[in-house]
Amino acid sequence: MNTTHMKSVFTTVAAMVLWSAALPMAGAQETSRGAVVVYPVVYSRNSGSETSRKTGVTAVKEALQKSGFTLISSTVAANTWRRLGFPMAMTNSPASLGDLVRFGRAVKAQFVVSPQFDFNSRSIWVDLGPRTVSTATVDIRITDVSKEATVYTRDDVTGRSDEKFNLLEAGADILVTPIATMVSGGPKTPHEQRAVQIAVVKALRPWVKPTE
Repeated sequence: MNTTHMKSVFTTVAAMVLWSAALPMAGAQETSRGAVVVYPVVYSRNSGSETSRKTGVTAVKEALQKSGFTLISSTVAANTWRRLGFPMAMTNSPASLGDLVRFGRAVKAQFVVSPQFDFNSRSIWVDLGPRTVSTATVDIRITDVSKEATVYTRDDVTGRSDEKFNLLEAGADILVTPIATMVSGGPKTPHEQRAVQIAVVKALRPWVKPTE
């Protein structure tokens, strides 16, 4: 095989490899349900450990991404919100519809997903010893930027760390990270993580899987 023919073969093979690698990416782009940004995020009463808070936000993002939405980074979101000079949302002072629409346009999002989390952990006496129980309450507001309207809301959706939760029936497959294992005692963080994952599944499943 001469040198010219070998170069031609290698060029053809390389082109085929690049073409085949691009196919999944093209398919993913074609099936995207739109770009979403998860912001602003509110933690009522400044509740929840840092890890529990991250778990809640991650659960929201996983549910959206797994169902076909394209996520805009949290860094871009935070920087854009500050640049626009909007006040930070709070429990009793949520972001206005006008601000959310302007923000969504600025980050080129189709949807703005604004969650609010509230964590509550307590110790109860069961049988011969104490047990830690955590409850996470989640509110979700989704704004359609092009329609300039709120198109989905869920308020006061709760998850308890000790509740019996059928993963398949409840649709926990919308998450990537497995729901935290139920534990009885110890630090509150694992309890809060399980509770908030359950609450997010309950709150978001009708949006990400509306036909099921």
